[in-house]
Amino acid sequence: LISGVNDSLEQAEKLSKLKKANEAKRLQAVNKLKKEYDDVSGITWYKNPYFKHYNDTNYVSLYIGKSSNSVWLRLRMSYEGDDWIFFENAYLSYDENTKTIIFDKYDDKKTDNGYGSVWEWIDVNVDESLYSYLKDMVNGKSLKMRLSGKYTKTRTISSTEKKALQDVLLAYDVLKNGI
Repeated sequence: LISGVNDSLEQAEKLSKLKKANEAKRLQAVNKLKKEYDDVSGITWYKNPYFKHYNDTNYVSLYIGKSSNSVWLRLRMSYEGDDWIFFENAYLSYDENTKTIIFDKYDDKKTDNGYGSVWEWIDVNVDESLYSYLKDMVNGKSLKMRLSGKYTKTRTISSTEKKALQDVLLAYDVLKNGI
């Protein structure tokens, strides 16, 4: 009888330690993000320091907005190069599972140029369908982004970029649902 009680106590202690370790990992995901508070709009922006969030880079990145009553996630896909691609379609893909990223070419897409380079990017709100896809994607083996229009550019998402996406998704879950 005493042996059974001891086993139960040991198991409860192990579960408690696992729970605390998981909570620490979840909290760390938020703490590693760079926070910027906009006192005019009352929004705190959470961005992974890995993503510079400049428009003159080739990235897929995520960032979080938080106000007093809501938390939301945004996706940015950007291209930088010597030539325009004039993209009208954006795709994310992992292990042959492709998702079309819906965007308004007038409101969500921006372009710029200078110093011999051109920049094209989109910045869109992440809905539930895209969020679900992203959670699966960051656990995939071969992640890619494609921007397609007059020309097409496809690039493999780096392992560091993938880790940064995972971190932002975990932090988003913590900010939205608690530890």
